[in-house]
Amino acid sequence: MKTLLIFILLFTTTSDLKLIKQFSANSEIVLTDAIGNIYAVNGNNVTMYNFEGLKNFSYSNSFLGSIYSVDVLDPMRVLIFYKEFNKVIFLSNKLSEISSAIELDNLGYSQISACCNSNLGGFWIFNAQQMQLVHLNSNLESDRKGTNIQSVLQNNDLPVYMLEQNDEIFVSAPKSGVLIFDKFGTYKKTIPLYQLNKFQVVGDKFIYLNNNKIFSYSTINNADSLSIPENLKIKSASIYKNKIVVSNSNEIYVYEL
Repeated sequence: MKTLLIFILLFTTTSDLKLIKQFSANSEIVLTDAIGNIYAVNGNNVTMYNFEGLKNFSYSNSFLGSIYSVDVLDPMRVLIFYKEFNKVIFLSNKLSEISSAIELDNLGYSQISACCNSNLGGFWIFNAQQMQLVHLNSNLESDRKGTNIQSVLQNNDLPVYMLEQNDEIFVSAPKSGVLIFDKFGTYKKTIPLYQLNKFQVVGDKFIYLNNNKIFSYSTINNADSLSIPENLKIKSASIYKNKIVVSNSNEIYVYEL
């Protein structure tokens, strides 16, 4: 299905897109998980919808400020990062708190620029003090520390987004590109994709939004793109199977490829 999706994306034009659903939802960020849920993130609120536009669950916490990032790698264990307060919360598949907020300051990590979920059962953080990835296990103990990448990053550049996929960690630093690490946090290489605040990894492709276009990039085939109707002014996008979910802050549109 992943290979088919990329093939469809590369040979689809704007006129081929079929709008199958549109519904109102305030969303600065839109995400999709592996089982077909749509997440709309806005301020301190995250709301889960199905593909029919029906609201299933929502979560907000006014005490922790705005949500910086949400990771839905595991729909049963959704990670929310509150960068301003340096805290992480895990939510269930019904968007209820699994446990109280994890205070990274109390664990000795006071400068975290990005974090993401992990297939190992814990989560990854980027420690800006030591300039390395750190994996915290389910007991909140550090069991893996990665390469110091200060020499890899451009001056005053820090990761802003990261995710784990296919036993690799992908880290976006705006000026430096997308850095790839193995499952132990060891630096492997850098992909020349810049200023990415969010992306997906599908097979060997990077999927990202730029100037109302969805790009598919690989080191083999370079980049191909699919334009979204210009009048929508898309802020965020996510791909699930043969569907593209996009948001213009006030509405969510679901297209079928």
